[in-house]
Amino acid sequence: MLAVEKVLQILASLVALTGVAPAFLYLDWQAQATILAALVAGFFGDRRKTSLLRPLPATLLSLLFLFFYLAQMSLNHIVEPLVNLLVLLLAVRMVTEKSGRNLLQIFVLSIFILAASSLLSLSLGYLASLIIFIILVTFGLLLTSFYATDPSLCLTRKHWLSLLRTGSLLPLGSLLLMIFFFAILPRTEHPLWHFLNPGPKPAAGFSELVDPGKLTDLGFSGVPAFRAEMAEIDPQNLYWRGLVLNQLEGSTWKRAQTSPGDQIQTGEAREQTQIIYSEARTDRYLPGLDLPISFEGIRHTESSDAVFKAQRQLNKRLKFTVKSMPQSSLQLKDPQESAFYLQTPAQITQRVRAIADEIALQADRRAKIAATEKFFIQQKLSYATRNLQLSETPTDSFLFESRRGYCEYFASSFALLLRLSGVPTRLVGGYLGGRYNQFGGYYLIDEDMAHVWVEALDDNDHWQRIDPSQLAINAAEAVAGLSRRDFAGLQAASDYFENAWIRLVITYDLQKQLSVVFSAGESLRQLQPTRPGNLMWWLSIFVLPALALFGFKRIANRPDQHQRLLNRYLARLGKSAGVKQLPANIGLFKLAELSQEPLCQEFAEIFAQAAYREEPLEKQQIAQLEKIIARLALRPIQFREPYPSLEAQPHQLKPAEAMIDKSMQIP
Repeated sequence: MLAVEKVLQILASLVALTGVAPAFLYLDWQAQATILAALVAGFFGDRRKTSLLRPLPATLLSLLFLFFYLAQMSLNHIVEPLVNLLVLLLAVRMVTEKSGRNLLQIFVLSIFILAASSLLSLSLGYLASLIIFIILVTFGLLLTSFYATDPSLCLTRKHWLSLLRTGSLLPLGSLLLMIFFFAILPRTEHPLWHFLNPGPKPAAGFSELVDPGKLTDLGFSGVPAFRAEMAEIDPQNLYWRGLVLNQLEGSTWKRAQTSPGDQIQTGEAREQTQIIYSEARTDRYLPGLDLPISFEGIRHTESSDAVFKAQRQLNKRLKFTVKSMPQSSLQLKDPQESAFYLQTPAQITQRVRAIADEIALQADRRAKIAATEKFFIQQKLSYATRNLQLSETPTDSFLFESRRGYCEYFASSFALLLRLSGVPTRLVGGYLGGRYNQFGGYYLIDEDMAHVWVEALDDNDHWQRIDPSQLAINAAEAVAGLSRRDFAGLQAASDYFENAWIRLVITYDLQKQLSVVFSAGESLRQLQPTRPGNLMWWLSIFVLPALALFGFKRIANRPDQHQRLLNRYLARLGKSAGVKQLPANIGLFKLAELSQEPLCQEFAEIFAQAAYREEPLEKQQIAQLEKIIARLALRPIQFREPYPSLEAQPHQLKPAEAMIDKSMQIP
């Protein structure tokens, strides 16, 4: 016997833990510590049948939490205080008496916390918590109805198993309804937390400006930027183009609104297609494998320098297709406009000017580029993201003093030297590298792989990609896009399922719902049956539905396990007695009396116990009945006279309950 109260107390703790889990990392540390302590104290208090807080102190403490977090709320700061408040109210309830009313409050608070956590995160872990939560709450509410009737109620193992079987149907129905409503209910184009919370916060990574010398440390977030579904390629070719910065103001590189036009030179390049699953972004620039030539699946504008920009904010996850020509290049349409890419700031330090003058002595652009690369190697520059030197002249400080910096230092300094020496130059911002997931067949590119490189105009007016960061003495280890390794087995599977969750659930919006409906309608309109004279067509129209109906009736009329067991017994008894058909008006006990066989009496008593109590037979009882049927095959049966006429009333197999005379007393 197991008490319902004890099971309910355990369920309440599990429900609270499951409801808080998705939001736990977003809570204040005070709320985290309080809920963990409350769960432990409540669990041991239930075991000892004591409670830490009485009703009055619990109410006062709840009001204190309420006023404290209400004071923190504003139009731009609602969700976090609300979730913290709900968690603390739940913590108070966990250390009070677990009455029926308080148990319901624990369930309700946990439901609200789980719902509120969806405003903060919708990771794959949230789905697991939701499924477990539905199952636990369903059984909890079912047991609460028993507990409210009799708090001291105890159930046997058989009753618990029966309750478990019955209760499992309820969460199954709830999950099916969730799937149904998920598919048909409309949804907003933007997540709800964009309304309740401030807009997306900028993170370290891709930037629309290059401004070295303004940060001492470059932070890393590990936040995914996008995933690119494609075949694996040479890691040295994993340059993802985002935008071109062509205007230099002081030490800051920007993108001018208008610039000289380029034209693509494909040559023998092969087209490379990528399906991009992009995370929400604060900019509108669309990344693609360098050199991207077209985008599909998103409205955008295109510039001649292979920069593609979305027409709306990218504040939600998106999917689009990119076609690239990795071995192609851009060519300046009008070489006379190359002076646009030679603009330099008025203030240049003497050391930088002197190096640029030496490089300018080279015969052509190719030689000048080679001379600049040689100078970078001679300076023994190192790639670094920490403890950098702040400076108003970042190029001079980087090249001659600290000799440490990240990609913005390398690219901007290299480009400035080339411009000063007469080589038209611009910067390209995007990403470098990617971790390939063999399990899912895609690259994962995170914001830490954001990168800046140089494009210089060669002697044929083609833009040549140069990555000065690879000239660092520690480039292979320090540059994020070069040092990344592929996924391990478990990591690949985990990220694959996370990606599938994003694609199938998170980004499933109204637009995709309408697309599914329209595509289904188009398929139905295009559906053309074969000619009516075709035999298979007639079979599909008439014969297949008839077979389906016949099969359904056979399944519906198929006897259950108990009825089949009874049918086998009657057939074996008739065969042992040499009777083809047993009379229809004789029950099991009457047959046992007429046969004078102890085995028949034993079968009737075991079978009748279940019929009287309207309970299913247990496995042990079924095994005994099977054994009796087998033993009857070895014994001849002689029915005692007087025996009813066999011809007048042939026996038709009746339901199992009809074979039992429930007015008889079972010994």
